[in-house]
Amino acid sequence: MITAKYTFNFLNIFLMICLMVLSQAAYAGIAGNVQFVSGNVLVANVAGQTHALQKGDVIHESDTVTTAKGATVQIKMRDGGFIVIRPESQLKFDSFVFSGEEDGSEKSFFSLLKGGIRAITGLIGHLHKTSYHITTNSSTIGIRGTDHETFVVLPGSELAATLPVGTYNKVNVGETTITTDKGTISVLPNQMGFAGGLDQMPLLQPINLNIFTVTPAPPPQAKGGKGEVRDSAVVDNVIQGQDAAPGNTAPKNQIQTPIKGGSGGPSTIPIVF
Repeated sequence: MITAKYTFNFLNIFLMICLMVLSQAAYAGIAGNVQFVSGNVLVANVAGQTHALQKGDVIHESDTVTTAKGATVQIKMRDGGFIVIRPESQLKFDSFVFSGEEDGSEKSFFSLLKGGIRAITGLIGHLHKTSYHITTNSSTIGIRGTDHETFVVLPGSELAATLPVGTYNKVNVGETTITTDKGTISVLPNQMGFAGGLDQMPLLQPINLNIFTVTPAPPPQAKGGKGEVRDSAVVDNVIQGQDAAPGNTAPKNQIQTPIKGGSGGPSTIPIVF
């Protein structure tokens, strides 16, 4: 009787351990979930298999997401961050590790191959600044807890006819760094950094309104933090007109598109381009 009781308890414990391992394995490699899709958006896995993205789909580590002309997609990362991929863009989710709590193993690495994104960092970007970066063909973007936008102009692209080829990075909240083989610069809110190549020193330039919209900084709750959850966002992916930016100052009367929060009501965090 006693032996049977101990055997039963052992089997129960073993089953619970197996379920925990399976649960962790199920989340291993998952970077985020698609919250919004407009137009033709494709995802390719590491094996080269491709399919169209739909709302609710899972994005895995090593996936590459490609948006067609006029298409956009918003992805909520597992650490609570957001990434919006602009039309005619391509982003690879190089590596994403997040156990659900701070344990030192977390990391979030991306490669922006072409086009642009807007990213609001989650817990990874706030807890471990060195564990988050975006690599392009001409620079590496680092962050210090931020809401920022990055755009890559490739040789031969439509924009290359009017804009210098390279990586453009604009900060809405927080701070980013742009690093090349020649050095590193910091980019602050309503500033834009530019890197023309790995062999060139990055520079601060006036915000280019062919690529970015200058908006007032979001309020303090946009900075994120442990326990903060953003459920959905409305995305305005209109690229602004051809006017030159008046330095790095924000014009008045900017229209903001709010994130629709959960039970706490709507937030005023804008997700606009």
